[in-house]
Amino acid sequence: MTVLIGNGSDESSSGSMYLFNPSSTTYVKHFMSETNDYERNNASSNTGVAGYGNTTSAINAVDFKMSSGNIDDGKISLYGIS
Repeated sequence: MTVLIGNGSDESSSGSMYLFNPSSTTYVKHFMSETNDYERNNASSNTGVAGYGNTTSAINAVDFKMSSGNIDDGKISLYGIS
């Protein structure tokens, strides 16, 4: 998914991602995500994505990256982790 967030002070992204049964070693890993972005072309976009990772291995890491630069000021919260 390509999001056109620039580096302006009013450009940002916010969203949620759900990863189902990441520790399971029996089932493939399904996920859903929804984001809302205010982009560099002064437009807002809402994007939903769903799918699965075709692996029965446990997921022990998730990596969030920008296509260039860094996530300068952000917060990533995890829920349901025990």
